[in-house]
Parts: sequence; C-alpha cells; structure tokens
Amino acid sequence: MNRTLLSCLALLLPAAALAQFPYDLTVLDQPYTPLEEATALPAAAYDDELGWDDPEFTADIGFDFSFSGYVVNQLDQIGLGSLMMGTTFDGPIYLHGVMPTNYDLADLGIAGGDPSIIRWATDGAPGNRVFTIEWANAGMYDEVFDSEVVTSSYVNIQVRLFEVDNAIEFHYGPSDIAAEITSFEPPIAGLLLEVDILSEEYDASIFGLSGDPTTPYLNYIDGLYNWYYSPGLDSYPSDGTVYRFGPTEVTLNLEDVAQARFTLGPNPTQDYVQAVFDGTRTWTLQDLSGRILAAGMDTQRARVDMTDLPAGTYLFSLEGEQTEKVIRQ
Repeated sequence: MNRTLLSCLALLLPAAALAQFPYDLTVLDQPYTPLEEATALPAAAYDDELGWDDPEFTADIGFDFSFSGYVVNQLDQIGLGSLMMGTTFDGPIYLHGVMPTNYDLADLGIAGGDPSIIRWATDGAPGNRVFTIEWANAGMYDEVFDSEVVTSSYVNIQVRLFEVDNAIEFHYGPSDIAAEITSFEPPIAGLLLEVDILSEEYDASIFGLSGDPTTPYLNYIDGLYNWYYSPGLDSYPSDGTVYRFGPTEVTLNLEDVAQARFTLGPNPTQDYVQAVFDGTRTWTLQDLSGRILAAGMDTQRARVDMTDLPAGTYLFSLEGEQTEKVIRQ
C-alpha cells in the first residue's frame, strides 16, 4: 500500500539555477519478508568470541550499482552498525553508501540470547537483479555488553539495491527498542554520497530522513559530523515500513550541492510543506491572487501547515530567495 509519496526536494542555487535531489522518496507499507537462502556472516568475521559487534566484511552486490552516477559492485561493513559503503576511485576517493539506522547493533548471542544474523543475497535474472542485506534479530550494544541489563531490544532491517533502475529500499521489520536507547539516540537513516575520506570534516552529500517516520522528508547535510547534529526521525519506523529512494534523472556532485542554500518539499503535498535554509529568514505563503495565507520568521527550518487549504497552486516566498510554486493535492 502506498501511504505517502514524498516528491524530491528542489535545490535553489545562488545563481537561481534549479537543481534536484538525485532521489525521490516514496514511503510504502509492505509485509516484512526475512531472507531464507542467503550468505551469512561467517564466524571467522566475528569480532567477539561469541558473536559479532563491529564486524568488518565485504558483501558482493552481484552487479554494477550506481549511487547517483558512482558505480560500485560491493559494499563494505567497516564496524559502524548497519552502515555499508562502496568505494569509487575515479578521481577523488569517495565512499557511497546506505545507513538504515544509526543504532549500534550487536549480536544477541553474545549475551546468551538467540543469535543475531547478518546475511545477504542477490536474486533475479541479469538486468533485473536485486541485492538484499539483512540484519536479523539484531540487538543493541548497550544492552548486549551491560551485564546489569536484561537484553530485550532487537530490530530487523533490510537494504535492497535494484539493478533495473538503481533504486534503494530500506525495509523495517519487527522491532522492540527500549526507551532508554531512543532517548539518547534518536533514529537517523539515509543515503551517503561522495564522502571525502581525506577531508578534515568528512565532507559528503548526505540525504537524511527527518520528521514523522510515516511522512518523512529528505534533509540535505554536507558532512558526517553535521549529520550527527541534524534532526533525525521522530521515532523508529514501524514493522512493514519501506523507504524507497528512486533515482531522478539528475546527478549531483559535491561542489554543486555545497552551494545549495534552500530546499522546499514535499511538493506536491497533501498536508504541509517544509523549507530548509541558512540563517534566520522571513517567509510567506500566498495564493495566486497575492493574498497572504501564512507568514513567519524562522531559523533554518519553516514548516507550513496546508491541511486546511483547498487543492490548488500556492506561492512560497523566502527572504532572499526566488518564489516557488507549491501544489496542494
């Protein structure tokens, strides 16, 4: 069931040239299906005697996969939860990858529970293959390695890469996460492009998910350190939630995206539109006759409720930027 279509946000460059995010985000509701015939992380890759915590391994995708124009054929887990990265060497050394959750995952088997399994598989005919990697029954580090805590939290997550159109999907299955974990670590998920491993701040083009997990929006962040301090999802996605990142025809490079100052979306929308920008700005929402329907002054982010407005076209104006049309469906 298609619950929400979050169309891609537009980037307004200083020269008023219009660029697009390289992915459209669609939120789906689908039953979670665990992998059955798959390659499981071998015991030789465990970094603990009884299981895995921060394993380092490589998963072959089985085909060439494009992250907005950067082609990789394998993903590496380098000891950072569910973060999987591929490397390109054409010019600068860049990493490109996926992170369905920022939670520090660990094997429940270390604490005497049912083992947690990392496994992956590639299925389908050439030209239409799908690579899937899964963290099944994965526990949380703080519980697994704290002898005074009764281990209970777990998640089931899959990342799927599609050969036919280079789309990416995050699938969220059954989970049970202790409140103590979510209070200190709000869930962060997203795509990482052009991570410059030689830069001091780990410059990158990151497209993170923020807000209500049923209607999230894409937020552009220009580096790994900034991502840590940026807004995440309000809560962990529920069982059956799928985030599909469908590539647009536009590819972005780090230099172009770094110039972007203003994002606006979702557009079209059914309930709200959100602007993300630098500094403190005034804004207005008008109808086509010029009548002001809403206005305000906000710092870095303005969320405009449009649920009570009739379907139609409206104009969003941000101080110092070009006016943009917003379609209310």
